[in-house]
Amino acid sequence: MNIRQLEIFLSVCDSSSITKAAQNLYISQPAISKAIKELEESIGVSLFDRKDNRLILNESGKMFRVKANQLVADFKTLAGFNHQIEKELPLRIGTSLTIARNSLPFALEKFKSKYPDTPLKIYSENVQQIQQKLLDGEIDIAFTEGFESNQIFTKEIISKYTLLLVCAKESPLAKNHKIKRENLLTLPLLLREKGSSLRDSFDEVTHRLGIEVSPILESVNTEVLIQAAKANLGVTILPEPLALPYLEDGSLVSLEIFGHKMETLNYSVTLKGKRLNNIQKEMIACFKEAELPYS
Repeated sequence: MNIRQLEIFLSVCDSSSITKAAQNLYISQPAISKAIKELEESIGVSLFDRKDNRLILNESGKMFRVKANQLVADFKTLAGFNHQIEKELPLRIGTSLTIARNSLPFALEKFKSKYPDTPLKIYSENVQQIQQKLLDGEIDIAFTEGFESNQIFTKEIISKYTLLLVCAKESPLAKNHKIKRENLLTLPLLLREKGSSLRDSFDEVTHRLGIEVSPILESVNTEVLIQAAKANLGVTILPEPLALPYLEDGSLVSLEIFGHKMETLNYSVTLKGKRLNNIQKEMIACFKEAELPYS
């Protein structure tokens, strides 16, 4: 017995005619008769009485029809299981703190307009923490900047941020706008923690310059660093999208490390070999659209 035989059996029942069933299923009448015969042989029960070359559903057939209807319906449900489970399972994403602040609201609003019933579980942490969650299977997709290359990940560039060294407009540094190598050794630095993309990008510059620096303030919260910089406590590193509002209102001023430009690439990241479903692909597309001004 197989599903195709059950579908043919039900079509004959519904149309009360082999001819009509053949037309509905786009197969020949002999194929219909053969399928019914094979079905009856497989279960050891006659489902139809044969009278004058017609098939008339008997009592056994009537009982079998009820069970066959349910089985075919369940089969169709299982056949569409992938599309159903996509909508019911939560989509788990992780974003670095910078991308969360810059793009998460827009991306989620866009996604929810297309998939309003899909549950979401969102983590926003630093790059290393998000990478670990991806490794541990706690998230499906990571959206992060400066992701370390690894053979077990697949990553796709979604945008690029210029990183700016900024200080308060009242700072003496704001007059010159240019920082030389020797100045970095005495700067009051306000930096993110090691492992964050902002810190790693700055450490890469100081490594190229052959110097080591120590911040007077280190925080996992970029907002803390912004407020400290505005209060003229020192200089900090900000991605351009976060820095622009403060540069435009004049509360912060951009500085240039002489001869060195800082930037970071932003990625969508999944485990290598993971097959993305339509909902996961749509979430990536929403983040790409949110990051479009920086792509």
